[in-house]
Amino acid sequence: MGMDVIGQNPTNKEGEYFRNNVWWWHPLADYCVEIAPEITARCEYWHYNDGDGLNGRDAAALADTLQAEIDSGRCETYAKIREAELSALPNEACDICDGTGIRKPVPERVARASNGSGSVRPYQCEYPFAVENVREFITFLRGCGGFAIF
Repeated sequence: MGMDVIGQNPTNKEGEYFRNNVWWWHPLADYCVEIAPEITARCEYWHYNDGDGLNGRDAAALADTLQAEIDSGRCETYAKIREAELSALPNEACDICDGTGIRKPVPERVARASNGSGSVRPYQCEYPFAVENVREFITFLRGCGGFAIF
């Protein structure tokens, strides 16, 4: 599953379409909301693909804010702190083996497997964040003329 972000009045090819799978989109959207709450508040449903979005003026303002974060080094610092926080999280017991390292005969539900260790990384670790993804989103924002999230 992914988030398809469609440019409303694109002025270039890059502004037509931006896509992230849900694993990449959620941290990107959270970051945007954290650093630009006044702008991002105009889009209520960042984590849903129901067509909400920003107009052209707000998309350009968000691009400017994100670029300022990269230029100042704060975006890179955010990424490093986030990675350190995720790395510090303790492993969790595996749902498939109940922490034994031996797979149950029939899994009761879809879960992350431990590969015999009996533990898995917390689900939060499945959601990556990278400065390069922010840069790609900025490129989209600068040419989209507003966007809708589908």
